[in-house]
Amino acid sequence: MAFSAHGNKGEFKQGKHQKLLVSEEINLIASSDPANGATNISADGSQFTILLQDGIKIPKNAHNVHVSLQEATVWYSTPNFLTGVNDKLYITAPRASDDALTAYVITLDQGLYDRTALNEAVLRELENAGAKTSPNPVINILEDNATQKVEIRYNYVGIEIDFTQADTFRDILGFNSQILGPNATAPLIYLADNVASFNTINSFLIHSDLVSRGIRLNNSYNQTLGQVLIDVKPGSQIVSTPFNPPKVAADELTGAIKSTLRFWLTDQANQPVNTNSEYWTGRVTIKYSYPVWV
Repeated sequence: MAFSAHGNKGEFKQGKHQKLLVSEEINLIASSDPANGATNISADGSQFTILLQDGIKIPKNAHNVHVSLQEATVWYSTPNFLTGVNDKLYITAPRASDDALTAYVITLDQGLYDRTALNEAVLRELENAGAKTSPNPVINILEDNATQKVEIRYNYVGIEIDFTQADTFRDILGFNSQILGPNATAPLIYLADNVASFNTINSFLIHSDLVSRGIRLNNSYNQTLGQVLIDVKPGSQIVSTPFNPPKVAADELTGAIKSTLRFWLTDQANQPVNTNSEYWTGRVTIKYSYPVWV
């Protein structure tokens, strides 16, 4: 059989009749924004449902039904520091007023941090709590590019960080559960035990119940329509327009009427992501062909 673009026809002769194979397509923009009609939105914003008044109808004699994700927009704002999970720093450091060693518990706002943003946030909160800032801040969070590890520089004697507490961000920094310090000299640099893992998400996957299997991820099917690669800075919007989007077989749609569609967003490990209250979209195309005798 020969298939053509929308509106074109493939011809087949049988006796005095010709069978024309007509190509059709249905386009849909799915948005998680309730202002656009999204319902049943999950608390983390990763899942939503849309209701179609006229539904999507695929003829019973349709052939080669497939779905493709033509475009997607996703905000790269999924937090890697979560409230009550890994948002605290337990540190003993000199006080600004009299240099007395003081225990501080620093709590960061939930958000997506890289190493630079984390260092700035920690220093800001330490200053607000009354820790010493002059001539240097009590610590600096640095990076060792050769090893991809984090370094923590102690600028004064007596500083101690407690990474044994479960709600610290030690895992992202790459430190094992331990107490760093107190040091007898300063300055002193501690190199993390492991490679830093600020990039808890390497890519996004968009799924839908439009398909029963979808794109295979290794040896599993999770109704995946496409992958959204991260090519922007934290806090920016990804606009994914793949040059050749994969075609996902959807023969199960043949003869079906779909009035309710569900979409969901996960990370590369198929785990739901927290969209940080940002909306995301996917532009989906359903293509098929059907025969007509003339």
